[in-house]
Amino acid sequence: MRLGRRPLFFLAVAAVSLLLLVPTPSDFRWVNITMACIGFFWFVLLGIEEGQAHRIPPSEDADAGAPRTALTEGEERP
Repeated sequence: MRLGRRPLFFLAVAAVSLLLLVPTPSDFRWVNITMACIGFFWFVLLGIEEGQAHRIPPSEDADAGAPRTALTEGEERP
């Protein structure tokens, strides 16, 4: 499975936040940990979303459930 840019971006944000944990003053380390957790959370959710999007087969009639917005010439209302 290939991941897109969005999940990888949030994984990079989480990694950078954890790398900056050491030089961060101890009073503010909770910010790094929180940002790493949020970045990892979005990485997982977006990775699941992209994984599911590639597995769903396209339907045979994609417009079947779409509402009609305008009638073309010669077309009657259902």
